Amino acid sequence: MIKLSVSQAARRLGVSRSNIQDQINSGKLQTHEGYVTTDSIRLAYPAYNLHSEQELHLKKIQQIKADAVYKAGAADTAKQANEQALMTVIASLKSKLYKEEMKNQHYQLVFSQLGERLEALEKCCHEQDKRPLSELQRWVENQQSH
Repeated sequence: MIKLSVSQAARRLGVSRSNIQDQINSGKLQTHEGYVTTDSIRLAYPAYNLHSEQELHLKKIQQIKADAVYKAGAADTAKQANEQALMTVIASLKSKLYKEEMKNQHYQLVFSQLGERLEALEKCCHEQDKRPLSELQRWVENQQSH
């Protein structure tokens, strides 16, 4: 259904704008949202041929607009679904990162306590065990810095 303004309908039909307005006021010509439809014009002016090349062009333009509006709505729906999926992935990654940070803090604490225990053990061990304990302590400290 093609909608034309009163002026467009008058130009198409080759009649005055007031003639179209009179037809609307008398109820012979129906309007829809302030526009006159070509179907209504055909009923009020059966002798006129509205199947012009311009009308076919207008129909094509209106179909393109309708398709674009539909596609824009579909794109918005897809965008919202993608955003929701990304939010879910981000929340999952944040949770995993938090767990890994907790593990890292735990391991740092374990290495720190292991270093302290090796130091205490080195102080009270036999002389022949001090060198291997010292090497082990350096290795633990070295691993802590990585």
